[in-house]
Amino acid sequence: MKLLFIGGCFSKKIEGEIFLNSKKPIDYAANKLQWNLIKGIFTTTNSKITIISAPFVGHYPKGYKKFYFKKYSSEETGDYKLIYVPFCNLWGYKNISRKKALIKEVKQFSFDIQDVVFLYSAHTPNLLTAKRIKKYYPRIHICLILPDLPQFMNRIQRKSMLYKIFKKIDILLFERNLAFIDSFVLCTEQMSNYLNIKDKPFVVIEGMINPEEIVIKGDKSNDYSQKKDVVYTGSLVAADGILNLLEAFHQIEDQNLNLVICGKGETENKIKEYAEIDKRIHFLGQLKNQEVLEIQRKALVLVNPRQNIGEYTKYSFPSKNMEYLLSGNPVIAYKLDGIPDEYDEYFFYPEDNSIEALRNKIIEVSKLSPEERQKIGEKCRNFVLQNKNPYVSAQKIMNMIRNERSED
Repeated sequence: MKLLFIGGCFSKKIEGEIFLNSKKPIDYAANKLQWNLIKGIFTTTNSKITIISAPFVGHYPKGYKKFYFKKYSSEETGDYKLIYVPFCNLWGYKNISRKKALIKEVKQFSFDIQDVVFLYSAHTPNLLTAKRIKKYYPRIHICLILPDLPQFMNRIQRKSMLYKIFKKIDILLFERNLAFIDSFVLCTEQMSNYLNIKDKPFVVIEGMINPEEIVIKGDKSNDYSQKKDVVYTGSLVAADGILNLLEAFHQIEDQNLNLVICGKGETENKIKEYAEIDKRIHFLGQLKNQEVLEIQRKALVLVNPRQNIGEYTKYSFPSKNMEYLLSGNPVIAYKLDGIPDEYDEYFFYPEDNSIEALRNKIIEVSKLSPEERQKIGEKCRNFVLQNKNPYVSAQKIMNMIRNERSED
């Protein structure tokens, strides 16, 4: 059995170049999830994986500085072979170019009927590549990893009419090409109802953590006494509640607290305005992933202000929640419809959607003793390490695929 992974991941070898050329937020969460999946699947199957990647970067000229994403040298280890495809990055033509490049590379792959293709996300070029594979190799098993539904992605406030037209086309193609998918990895249980999967097998995996991302340096109790940072890291989209967090923190009188925000997005100017008024607010912009992990590790408390408002919350488990839990610090988050009850003892939930409720919860958690915070943080970390690691998740995926094949 050969394994093929089609996605948009990138390795550390080219991460620096992508960071320098990106004008919009880099989707580190998607990159991490893909690598965690690859790591878990290899360990579970002991089969080397071929990865064909058209990295998820912003479009030219507004999101990325380069008109053309060049063909990087292939990378090969004992676990995988990574092949980057080149594509024109011009907005409007980008997806057409990516599709052509992916299909061209897939044609070089030698398929057998027992092979498995893992497809990451509802990205149209990836789905159309799967359609091409099914046309010539109908017995190949194609598993779609679906962390988000395209209907609820990209929730920025201002969208052009042209963008809306392209989005409708994307959704239409997504719905039509689901017929070529044999099994699904979904982010929430509710996704299966929305997609009307019927008799096709699926497993629910909210996300995955990488145990290797644990950063422990010295005695954490020292960090608590020296630095009292309330931390938010991630996309700065208004719909995710970042402005509520700013106002809630601004209302807190404790001058020993800082609010540290890392990321890029549409609310940057508003964050800078708050930072001018309240010197406890520090906006660091988009940082490299390792720098973000270190800031999370040193936090007093981590906050995700995304509220349980809108239908999309049924189909969402924020990846930052999983990453926050791994940090070993208390986490404030809202109980979204897509979050299973098993997480309830690991998050501090605000009582309601008011600014006051969020403010009060931050104050409450900030007053916990260092010993209490450390105990809570270790409990959270142990939970995700034991239950949400790549190996447990990959085992569920491979068991689903094996069961589906045994019934054929």
